Amino acid sequence: MGPAEGEVPEGYQSEVIWREDLGAAFREAKDNDLPIFVTFRCPPCDQCSVFDGLVMHGSELMTPLFEQFITVRITDASQIDQRLFRITEFQDMDLSWWGYFLSPDGKIYGVYGGKDHLGDHTRISETGLVNTMKRVLDHHYDPRLEKWDIDGDIPDLRGEPTLPSDLPGYKKLKRERPHLADQACLHCHQVNDILYMEAKDQPAFDKRTDVVPWPLPENIGLELDRDHGLLVVEVDPGGPADEAGIEVGDEIVVGDGRKLFSQADFRGVLHRAENGPTALTFYYNRGGQPAQAVVKTGEGWKAAKNFWRKSVYDGVLGAYPGFFPLRGPNTGKGKGLSVQPYITAKANHPAWNAGLRKNHEIIGVDGMSVDLTSREFLTWFRMNYEPGDTVHLTVLESGTVREIEYRLP
Repeated sequence: MGPAEGEVPEGYQSEVIWREDLGAAFREAKDNDLPIFVTFRCPPCDQCSVFDGLVMHGSELMTPLFEQFITVRITDASQIDQRLFRITEFQDMDLSWWGYFLSPDGKIYGVYGGKDHLGDHTRISETGLVNTMKRVLDHHYDPRLEKWDIDGDIPDLRGEPTLPSDLPGYKKLKRERPHLADQACLHCHQVNDILYMEAKDQPAFDKRTDVVPWPLPENIGLELDRDHGLLVVEVDPGGPADEAGIEVGDEIVVGDGRKLFSQADFRGVLHRAENGPTALTFYYNRGGQPAQAVVKTGEGWKAAKNFWRKSVYDGVLGAYPGFFPLRGPNTGKGKGLSVQPYITAKANHPAWNAGLRKNHEIIGVDGMSVDLTSREFLTWFRMNYEPGDTVHLTVLESGTVREIEYRLP
């Protein structure tokens, strides 16, 4: 909770070397007692590409800190060893860039990364990463570290890696999407697809309540400064954080029994918590003095705008409507739903066979007429329909309202 007591040594290397051999990187880290910084990046994705370029090439602020880590870059999600990278707990797989900070023996110190419906610039920054790296270095070299024992277990890395292809949902996803076999690599969001393929088979699974990954700090009524990472800059009056006694200016230091280094670590505490009434214990510093806050949540507190997530709007959950929803003539004008369906006979989908054409304007779906963007519409549809359901569309054709009904395959 207080100031670090260790001394961070000079940089280990005179330049940043992005290693690709993870095993060799760990051996080097152990030999020199150095923390490890691993970045995952999906190169085909535009998302986070600017930030990834900044990290790859370094900067006046970042490079001296990178030189104090063993730096590793992985560009294929099929190589994620789950014994080490606990993706269901510590990685948002809908992001194409993510960072892990590890001890030389593989303990997870913390993570860095983030995005919301506005973009990635709202959750990550160069300054934010710099501050996170400084905290991790202070932590790694603190002589009290072994006594604290707060960084989780040392992973057992004996034997073969446990990869996404070893998950039960992998074969199911390949059957549903055979083009995976032709891909040069596995995309990050497709790992989520694999996990959801498995989850769908569980009787208790409910996509409306169980697909709530990586809630925002705002979900418990507070806002954290993007660049600092853990500094509270706003508290909702009467919200869970306010009721727990958290105030503007507090620095959240510990959550879920783990030291926090970044906003991503804070969000990880929320991610791993139950999506229902629960109590989350945080410790914070206020004016140099430590204090405790117990944040109490209610039903559905994890709900967030997840329409930007590819594993949601274009994943394996729910059903595809049979057309891609393009912007209609009134999209964004506050006049209700306005979708121009992109559909052709080549699709051979029941929607086409029922008479839906791309010159139609969809203004209602089973009574839903909310103005939605393309991804918002696809997300809403997948969250509300399953294969075999019947869909009723209200469309405008040359100014005339008509109804179209079809059954989802």
